[in-house]
Amino acid sequence: MPKNINIQFPEAKQERSSQSLKDILQAAFELVNEADPKNFTSRTLAEKSGYALGTMTKRLGIIENAFLWAIKRGQAKPIENMAKRFKEFDANRPLQTFFEIMVDTVFESIKQVNPRVIRYYEDCMAKQNALSSEFYHYSDALAQPYLETALRNQTNTFRHISVDEAILLFRSALTIVERPFVELNPIAGTEEHRRIAISTLVQMFRK
Repeated sequence: MPKNINIQFPEAKQERSSQSLKDILQAAFELVNEADPKNFTSRTLAEKSGYALGTMTKRLGIIENAFLWAIKRGQAKPIENMAKRFKEFDANRPLQTFFEIMVDTVFESIKQVNPRVIRYYEDCMAKQNALSSEFYHYSDALAQPYLETALRNQTNTFRHISVDEAILLFRSALTIVERPFVELNPIAGTEEHRRIAISTLVQMFRK
């Protein structure tokens, strides 16, 4: 996840206010899971949550922040799952297999998300934050699990690198693997895209 991009809401001074914020955010999360950005509006959020527009504005400050929060929350899970896969990777299998599994996992995960939801998030964040330098850095969380995987691997195919290099390489990997989906590029998810991604990542990380 982006490390320094925080979605903040007005401080709730009463328990009732805190509960209404939780209810509104849960409604936003359910709407985001339906993956149709046309429904990311104050009207649909009011209908889903049962709260009036005035109450939602008091709790959220900016209505769209509820949807941004929900999207950001959803982004964290695939990264956590990927880090877990790294830790479980068989130390006797080579780098090629490692990235085949990684690319297939990302493809499967992102196919479950409407790319327009990601575009909505990017457009709103660009408007609010001018896309800070940390915007695309949610893959940074994969650097340390990768280094641990490389150290215990027995195939002599993983290159041992620094944390800083791993961070930069995974940011590049994210562009190769994920961006074609977000940009609605016809190559996204095809066998050719998979081949390019795996081949490029192996070249970047191999010993």
